[in-house]
Amino acid sequence: MKKLLNETIIYGIGAILPRVITFVLNPLYIHYIDREAFSVFSSLYSWIALVNVMLTFGFETSFFRFSTEKENEKKAFDTSFWFIFGLATVFLISILAFSTPLSVILDYAKNPEFLRWFAMIAFLDAICVIPFAWLRFHNMPIKYSVIRITSILIQTVSVIALFIFVPKSTSEKLGLDGQVSYPFISNLLGSLATFLLLLPIIIKVKFRFSKELFSRMIKYSWPIMIAGLAFQVNENYDKITQYYNISKADAGAYGGCYKLAVLMTLFVTAYRMGIEPYFFKQMNSENAKNNYAKVTEYFSFFASIVAMGIIANISWLKVIFITDHSYWTAMDIVPIIVIANLCFGIYYNLSTWYKVTDRTHFGTLISWFGAGVTIALHLLFLQKYGFMVSAWVTFIAYFLMMVLSYFLGQKYYPIPYRIKKISFFLVLLMFFSFISVKYFNYNFWLSNVLFLIYSGILLYSEKQFILSKIKR
Repeated sequence: MKKLLNETIIYGIGAILPRVITFVLNPLYIHYIDREAFSVFSSLYSWIALVNVMLTFGFETSFFRFSTEKENEKKAFDTSFWFIFGLATVFLISILAFSTPLSVILDYAKNPEFLRWFAMIAFLDAICVIPFAWLRFHNMPIKYSVIRITSILIQTVSVIALFIFVPKSTSEKLGLDGQVSYPFISNLLGSLATFLLLLPIIIKVKFRFSKELFSRMIKYSWPIMIAGLAFQVNENYDKITQYYNISKADAGAYGGCYKLAVLMTLFVTAYRMGIEPYFFKQMNSENAKNNYAKVTEYFSFFASIVAMGIIANISWLKVIFITDHSYWTAMDIVPIIVIANLCFGIYYNLSTWYKVTDRTHFGTLISWFGAGVTIALHLLFLQKYGFMVSAWVTFIAYFLMMVLSYFLGQKYYPIPYRIKKISFFLVLLMFFSFISVKYFNYNFWLSNVLFLIYSGILLYSEKQFILSKIKR
């Protein structure tokens, strides 16, 4: 457990710091990009998230799964890389060939170059997935983090230079039409840097492709890809459909305020990076189920405190990170999205049962159940009630997925979760958050009193765990 914590912290630096830097850049984007243009920014990044899932095809998790078989460790690396490389190459060529008509269909006709840039970004990001997974599998969190951080620093320097130091006339001569294009081209430079930094790992790939292993890997991975696609629908369908169904200004305000909820996403992401290899390495342990139960409870404990801390401090976070007050019309989405992301984090823990028992099709069914809820509720209510629908739909989808995964897991792979305690953490969080928003109107002092009370209650509930760590 101690090793897991150390690796999670290091992976967290690599996973969180780049996103923290991106989060810190949010005031810069909002200062220079109006709400209508920001809706373009949000929707395009949502599209690329969907594409990335399809290009990687669940082979990151499949690589972890089959690399545990000693005789297939190297074959899994080679086969995974070449499959993703081939798929990403076909995608890149297709988009470059048909970018103009696609830009008209997707309502980006003014800037077809955006689609070409995103195709290049998606290609580079996809072929880097397995080299990154190789670093994680071989317990190289420092190298992993250094590459991630170097890449984001290059991207950050580029975007700051374009916004502040490079004359607008010079940018236009370089083919950059409008300031909303600056984050896109900077992202492309960062992705290219990542690829170059990973070359020492990529050159380890041999020109071999195991058809027999590929058959096993794709049977394992395609349900994960479909499930991942469903997750991205849950995560990004709101921003895509808003671009076409509500005013661009409202869609941009939603996308801007959504960035505050990224703080919770960062915590969950760091945890996921460290925990996934651990889950698979524990699967044959006699005490695996008890370990899974403890990890889930500890995650729920820490993540709930983080969530309450974010919600209690929205009053000053919005002043710093959402500098354009016109975006604040969507501020009430933040507490809902934060709690929704907590539910997803708990769901991720509860999904262990179908991964370690090779029943990944259940993950597909659960995820698409959530995606179905997301799509249906948006179709029914978005145009009539506006962007608040998107926040509530995100919460409902993740909550239902969490509950469904728990009950199915107890049927097929019973794990002794302390579900009453985890439920207590979640219900109390929602109650305190409601008071902070509805009655305290995000007041800093009153909301943080609630935060201290909430933290105290949770710390007391886990006093045995905390005391045991202090004694060590």
